[in-house]
Amino acid sequence: MIRIISGLYKGHKIKTNNNPSLRPTQDRVKETLFSVLNDVEDYRVIDLFAGSGNLGLEAISRGACFCTMVEKDARQVQLIQENVSRLDIKGNVKILHIDVLRFLSMKPEADLVFADPPYKYRYLDRLFQGFEKLSEGTKIVLESDKNIEIYPSFMTKMISQKIIGETSLSFFRV
Repeated sequence: MIRIISGLYKGHKIKTNNNPSLRPTQDRVKETLFSVLNDVEDYRVIDLFAGSGNLGLEAISRGACFCTMVEKDARQVQLIQENVSRLDIKGNVKILHIDVLRFLSMKPEADLVFADPPYKYRYLDRLFQGFEKLSEGTKIVLESDKNIEIYPSFMTKMISQKIIGETSLSFFRV
């Protein structure tokens, strides 16, 4: 199990499954991510490839007003539902069982987007094309393997990048 590390729900455990191909964002990476962001108070957040809902739940705990969690794996969607129910925050979360690229084609509104695709995800170019549909000023955090080369589209500007062990956090703005 992993836990929420700060905010209203600090210390609450987030249930994960035992699938070795899934890698929830670890505490050290979350600490770095949220220290770079500084404040997410009243943000509308989208958590793409949500998995267990880890990043979105952390954002809600830190004051984000709403989080849309997008996950195409039905087992992970059920896991997110359990985690949201345990924290009793159903009014602050919308869970969508849909492909990320299809979701982005709907031009969703958000202040902040987390994208934590599988490390071997083959569609990063299409993901960045999807980011172009977001509103100007939207912040994006991409979690990836540190060895993956990131080529953002011309509409997304890289602000900074942090390496934590084998993980890279890339911060963008549309």
